[in-house]
Amino acid sequence: MLRAAIEGLTVGDLTRRSDGVGWSTRDVMVHLADMELARSVRIRMMLAEENPVLFAAPEELWQRRLHYLWRSPEAALTLFEMARFSTAEILGHCGREAWLRPGQHPDDGEITVLELVERGIRHVSDHVEQIRVNRGGAPA
Repeated sequence: MLRAAIEGLTVGDLTRRSDGVGWSTRDVMVHLADMELARSVRIRMMLAEENPVLFAAPEELWQRRLHYLWRSPEAALTLFEMARFSTAEILGHCGREAWLRPGQHPDDGEITVLELVERGIRHVSDHVEQIRVNRGGAPA
């Protein structure tokens, strides 16, 4: 879905913000990669540990302090795909009980692996829509 959303974009397209101030497509791609990496670590913690305390990932801080403006969109896409693939590979070997293992999210309280995976799916869908708007499409 993400790869299809950025197909054919130029460097200029990647840096354009639909409203002139929000997140560019590059920002969104790097954000998705970073959040997928964070999600994959959280899932591993939940599978390996007993009800671990998960870490927060404040997106505005990450955007600014992790230099989204200068990061490679190609590397971000590869990181996103690899993090998602490796987590899916692990989850493919887990039984039903593993999907219900909990962790303590600093903002949301107790959350299961299944809930974290479902949030990840919605997160990408929401940002793919943002990329579509950055490309000049009307919001759905």
